[in-house]
Amino acid sequence: MVTQSERTQATRAALVSAGRALFAERGYAAVSVAEIVKRAGVTTGALYHQFGGKAELFAAAYAEVLHEVSASIVKSREVAERPTLLADCGIYLDACVNPAFHRIVLVDGPAVLGSRRVLDTAELMIEGSLAAARDRGEIVDPPIEPLARMLAAAMKEAGTMIATAAVPDQARADASEGVRRLIAGLLAPGSAGNR
Repeated sequence: MVTQSERTQATRAALVSAGRALFAERGYAAVSVAEIVKRAGVTTGALYHQFGGKAELFAAAYAEVLHEVSASIVKSREVAERPTLLADCGIYLDACVNPAFHRIVLVDGPAVLGSRRVLDTAELMIEGSLAAARDRGEIVDPPIEPLARMLAAAMKEAGTMIATAAVPDQARADASEGVRRLIAGLLAPGSAGNR
């Protein structure tokens, strides 16, 4: 027998999945609550009960997209023979090539959630990468919080450059080189990131 908690989880998952797909396809402003609930197979009341409205549903979809990228970064670090800060940044840049990631995170994220919240979220991800790099001796003990803020802004701009480029693969290569140069000054001599 299905419990109330399981029904709630299933409803939330269906709404986030439907909202995420629609937001990625057409953007937040062009998607109606009616379309979301129809695709999710639930009532309008269910959306408002679970999320309070379309903006809160978008926030959940946004968080899910970023969680997937963050999890990919952590997984990559765990399996890499020599994890590097540049590899962490590369996974984020790879995500930026995905039109759904670009639309939800880089375009609609700031418009719906506010630029500050988006930058704060990116900063937290980058703080994790910087701390991991510091802990493995790849970078000299830096002031992590301000560096994370600056690198978050640079990565956001690199992502936008990739997603809006006429030739995304070339923009991705250019962005990777730019990020490599930005973080080169942080790297400890002889570290894996310097090889």
